[in-house]
Amino acid sequence: MKEERFSEMKDREIKSLSNDIKNSKSIAMVGIDRMPGRQFQQIRKSLRGKAKIKVVKKTLLKRAIDGMNIETLKQMDNFMDGPIAVIFSQENSFRLYKEIEASRTKAPAKGGEIAPEDIVLEAKATNLKPGPVVGELQKAGIPASIDQGKVMIRKDTVVVKKGDKISREKAMALSKLEIMPLELGLDFRASYEDGIVYDSSVLGVSTQDFLNKLSSGHSMAIALSIHLDYYNRETTPIFISKAHGSALALSLAASYPTKENIHLLLAKGSSIAKSLETRTGKDE
Repeated sequence: MKEERFSEMKDREIKSLSNDIKNSKSIAMVGIDRMPGRQFQQIRKSLRGKAKIKVVKKTLLKRAIDGMNIETLKQMDNFMDGPIAVIFSQENSFRLYKEIEASRTKAPAKGGEIAPEDIVLEAKATNLKPGPVVGELQKAGIPASIDQGKVMIRKDTVVVKKGDKISREKAMALSKLEIMPLELGLDFRASYEDGIVYDSSVLGVSTQDFLNKLSSGHSMAIALSIHLDYYNRETTPIFISKAHGSALALSLAASYPTKENIHLLLAKGSSIAKSLETRTGKDE
């Protein structure tokens, strides 16, 4: 009896997930490992009316995705490592990504976390009062000393390198210095929309970077077209201008007068005459 109820519950959940997939413009996969429950609820509240976020069992989600018979959607299986949640939204993938990233907040380290970036302290005076704290900072590898009644960091120091584990001592020292090296938030991994899966490396490209890439691609395409003598709306004016320049240069080299080059031929003749005059030393 319990097995039948469990099976019915799974079937209802799979059906619910299938309906959410069908009725959504975009479906995002996010990691929720080490995500505080309070912040998770805040994000869920901020998405109300724009998106729905569900913590799901991966086996049920995979069955729902497989049941859709959409090959590209099945690529979302590649982003299901660890604890995950799914966001079903009517927003486009890029806007949804920006909203999720904007919800990230700074947090202090407690020890044992991996540094997402180099944690660097600048040489400067701190707000700490002189005392045992100087020894605590030094124990954490921070060059601290007392100068004119203030606790000073003597030189710029990389406390923890990117990818290294933050020790308990360093975490406590950073906390005293009010340094919050961590970011808490959903780990936005990928989004599916209109038959395309966008991973975070694509979604994270800024608008200006995207415009720069378009401009660069346009320039390279024109250069390639010119190299191949391929005529189109963009290159035809360039080819015409190039041909005009070549024709003008040829007419000047052959001293063939035309309406366009006569002033250049006269200037050329005048220059040659003056040169001859200088060489012969004769006046007119």
